[in-house]
Amino acid sequence: MKSDYPFQKQYETYLNNDKLANSTKITYSQTISNFFSYLIEFNPGFSKQPTIENVFDRDIANYLTNLQVEQSITNGTYNKLLSQITHYFNFLFSHGFTVNLPTINLHGQTKSIVITNSVKWISLLPEILQDKSIHVYTKMVLLLCYKGYNVQEFLQPNFFQEFNQINFTEAYQETFIKQFINFIQPLQLRQQTKDLFLKQRVNLAQPRLSNAGLHKYLSKDETYLNIDLSPKKLHQAYIMTQLNMLNTKSDLELMTILKLDSASLLYYKKLVLEIK
Repeated sequence: MKSDYPFQKQYETYLNNDKLANSTKITYSQTISNFFSYLIEFNPGFSKQPTIENVFDRDIANYLTNLQVEQSITNGTYNKLLSQITHYFNFLFSHGFTVNLPTINLHGQTKSIVITNSVKWISLLPEILQDKSIHVYTKMVLLLCYKGYNVQEFLQPNFFQEFNQINFTEAYQETFIKQFINFIQPLQLRQQTKDLFLKQRVNLAQPRLSNAGLHKYLSKDETYLNIDLSPKKLHQAYIMTQLNMLNTKSDLELMTILKLDSASLLYYKKLVLEIK
């Protein structure tokens, strides 16, 4: 029987001898299996040489970050999964299966940003776009959300064609756009693409940032701003603000303007009422 991950048989024997509940043993082993499945699929370096010595702290951090972005796992779940992965690598290290301990410099999530009214960034946008402490990618995400775009749209290939049609009329927006162009043009030349969100390292096959890659920039600025910068919440704030401004429009007009179906429109209307 083919193993799902290195030293699976030995690790599961160790779990059995540790007198853990059956559900706990299954959970630990499944967590490790999921982690290595992720490495095989998304980490070309590991998939070419799938050995324990080829697993690094950044691989574990990237995996957990991906779960935060794609599955919206909580800080508690993040810490639990990190603990389970640490348990596995501690076993390998203590039993002589590896001399590496990639979890040693990794730490659990302690911050918890709770913003019940996530629309406050909209009124702060002029200040945010002028703040040199905030990364230009974060600023561009905020500006595009302010213009009504969601993350699925502005991370799509060739979004720059749509971007070039956007009318930035406010002086603070025009100033930032000039700064962004100065930042992105050298990257566009190196990556040979006109897209807006690009990796820093040259990768002509996959030059664009993934959702998880963009999250790394947003998460660094999230603590600084004390605002939930998940693109989903930012787009939600835009919708709610627009509903307040367009309260004389019919439902059909709102669905057209905001690109919503009837169920989504009803959901956002209820949300607006809840936060008033």
